[in-house]
Amino acid sequence: MNGTLQSAAQTFWRGMLGLILPRGCAGCDKPDEILCSDCQSLFRRHTVLPLNGTPSGASDGTPSGASDGTPGAVTAPNALNGIPSAAIQQPACAMIYAAGTYQGHVRRAILSWKDHGDTECDKAFSQVCRQLVAGSGIIETLQTKPQTLLQPMPQTEHQTGSQTQILVVPAPSSPKSMRTRGRRHLWPLAKATAAELAAAGVEACAVNALRARHVQGKAVETHSALGRAARLDGQLEVNDPGLIAGKKVLILDDIVTTGTTMRRCAEAIRGARGSVVGGLALAAVPPPAER
Repeated sequence: MNGTLQSAAQTFWRGMLGLILPRGCAGCDKPDEILCSDCQSLFRRHTVLPLNGTPSGASDGTPSGASDGTPGAVTAPNALNGIPSAAIQQPACAMIYAAGTYQGHVRRAILSWKDHGDTECDKAFSQVCRQLVAGSGIIETLQTKPQTLLQPMPQTEHQTGSQTQILVVPAPSSPKSMRTRGRRHLWPLAKATAAELAAAGVEACAVNALRARHVQGKAVETHSALGRAARLDGQLEVNDPGLIAGKKVLILDDIVTTGTTMRRCAEAIRGARGSVVGGLALAAVPPPAER
């Protein structure tokens, strides 16, 4: 069964089951809710950590400095597609903004949506991403056009984005995970994120610009930072480097553990001469002492 048919079958059977057994909240099982208001509030407890260094833990939403304390920008070393390396500025203190903490009801809701086919949560988690964009302060880090309220650009899974100011790029799943889920689970969230940026005056579109090759296991199930790094070594690549070169990119993922996946995505994007302006995630795994 191909991915489209599998996804359609999951949706059909979930709908049939809902006629017999009304659904509960993905996080806490409250009856007749997709994601109840109490669980939604858990995704408004934002965590900020540096994309370019070791995670700094929870904060009040105020971005901290770069991990090495160096202000300014880092210049990419080479040129590609006629774009001089000096023209590609890499923010030294790009941040990851996570909506909630990956434990309890937040963890359960994400796993229900991500790994158990609860596609009804697409809308709820898209709204979480919109709220994260609006409340994180990341809009202030981007070049905006306050005099014009821009409409979201038409988006496809392989949009060219040639005239787009910001590309919202979801972290890729492994081919095995894609086959199991039958869908690109982050794609609806990436489109919602781009739409929220556009509503705030930032020209943006969502693009599936990254792919994973032979990734084994899941990042959240790998128990050390070294293991997570080794798991992704050389496994992430840009589909079309010409799409990324000279563009600003916002990376989107579902769960951040140590930030290794985000950093590997950022490395691939920078290798294609794109500029990573930050990352967004539904949740961050808390430090061991807080679990």
